[in-house]
Amino acid sequence: MRRDPASAHQVRIPAWLLLLLATLFGIAGARQHVVAMGMMDDGHTAPFAHGLAMRMPFWYLWALAVPVLQWFARRYPLDRMRWLPGAALQAAVAVAIALVHRALELGVQRLLPQRLFVMGEPYPESRAEFVGSALAGNLGLYAILLAAVYCADYYARYRERELAASQLQGQLARAQLQALRMQLNPHFLFNALNSISMLVRGGRNPEAVRMLAGLGDLLRGVLEEERPHEVPLRDELHFLERYLEIEQIRAGRLRVRMAVAPETMDARVPNLILQPIVENAIRHGIARSSTASLVEISARRENGSLLLSVRDDGPGVGRDGREGVGLRNTRARLAGMYGDAQGLELENPPEGGALVTIRLPFLRGESPEPDEAPR
Repeated sequence: MRRDPASAHQVRIPAWLLLLLATLFGIAGARQHVVAMGMMDDGHTAPFAHGLAMRMPFWYLWALAVPVLQWFARRYPLDRMRWLPGAALQAAVAVAIALVHRALELGVQRLLPQRLFVMGEPYPESRAEFVGSALAGNLGLYAILLAAVYCADYYARYRERELAASQLQGQLARAQLQALRMQLNPHFLFNALNSISMLVRGGRNPEAVRMLAGLGDLLRGVLEEERPHEVPLRDELHFLERYLEIEQIRAGRLRVRMAVAPETMDARVPNLILQPIVENAIRHGIARSSTASLVEISARRENGSLLLSVRDDGPGVGRDGREGVGLRNTRARLAGMYGDAQGLELENPPEGGALVTIRLPFLRGESPEPDEAPR
């Protein structure tokens, strides 16, 4: 689903973990500082408290700065910025954070007992020395932390895409099972087999054979493994035609009208998206009216969107406007695949009957792999 980049793909670091890491790095830095002081020519050994006073403020302040750095990195992600303006902005923020951090570090050290700094004070003697020490001590660490934030967020985005792909795969499997149930429920099987029996008894063997072949093709299409999330519209219509052939043989009054714009045939659509809608039109539209007989399927491109519609000339939508399980599942599947870029409407058109309209992004080409499925 579509989310705001400032709130999605975030890895939140607990405050206790930041404090623990800062403490560990501070102790390690203090020990290193004491060892370095002991190696100087004067031979004096600095107390460990001096090392802590020199290094702990540095790391604790960086622990406080990490949430600010995370906010900035997510507010201005690298993949949404041009190279030169992005690099300039990153450099400016890095210098600003380095100077502010160094100033706060010196301020904290001013508040500490000054006897801790008898082995050497950290305070710069000039502005140039202040800027130099701030940039030298902070820019490298800023770059490392920024890279860590980006890597963590990209990994979270990858995991989220994997989860979305898994959910879409589950929705596709449920859609396949739903279509299979609609085609294999006792009512459908009874009518199909009864129609075949009547055709055989009436000597209409070619039609009976055609109906059996169509039923077999339909079942093979539904049971096919590793079906993609999206297929070209031409493939979806081909599957739908096989289903409608069976319905037309079974119900002689059923008429089908196709109004598909040629430029939409290569557009990608969710697999098995039309058959449940057409089944719904036949069952709740045609079958409930002795005068109804028409199912019209159309597809056209409009303002960057693909509009698919299924209309019947039956009694139309009831006053309560309640939707069945098929339409609710279709809504949920479309929302999971396309977010706000999709829509499904059920209405009574002026010419009568019921009309279902599906709006999708107009996309061409191969269907993406599961981990790249649209969201």
